[in-house]
Amino acid sequence: MTDCVVCQQVEKKLGVVFEDADIVALLSPTPASAGHIIVAPRQHHVILEQVPDWIMGKLFTTANKVSISLFEGLGVHGTNLLIQNGAAAGQTAPHVSVHVIPRMENDGIDLLWQPRQLGEEEMSTIELKVKEETKGLTLEKEPPKPKTEEPKPKKVEYSLSDEENYLIKSLRRIP
Repeated sequence: MTDCVVCQQVEKKLGVVFEDADIVALLSPTPASAGHIIVAPRQHHVILEQVPDWIMGKLFTTANKVSISLFEGLGVHGTNLLIQNGAAAGQTAPHVSVHVIPRMENDGIDLLWQPRQLGEEEMSTIELKVKEETKGLTLEKEPPKPKTEEPKPKKVEYSLSDEENYLIKSLRRIP
């Protein structure tokens, strides 16, 4: 997609640190800290809900491996995995991505928020609504396989008469 910053960066191979057929990991052009990596599906999807389950699995596995490489390669003390899904969540690029943000002690990055105090009734209402919506959840474990028709086995006919067939004769044999 031409107006997507992530797609443009992938196309130009700018800051790409890992890629395969489905996932790409690249250095953030606007990093929160040194080594900030964006892990994204190669195929353009705007929000999480559009991404196939099997790609999501690869996306998070790659984010985990990138996090490990930041620990080992840069000696970071921790990482934050951040997903901004939709404009209300702070998503600025129209492409699903997981931000892997390297952290050091006292680095000044503040991702904490003030917890809201919800009443017991409000929590119960939210729980019931979410439970209702998640009743029929199913997950795709692998990419859909292309549908191909299997060749039908050919029926083989034999033209041996009962008189010539020794197997049939042996069945009719009287002891």
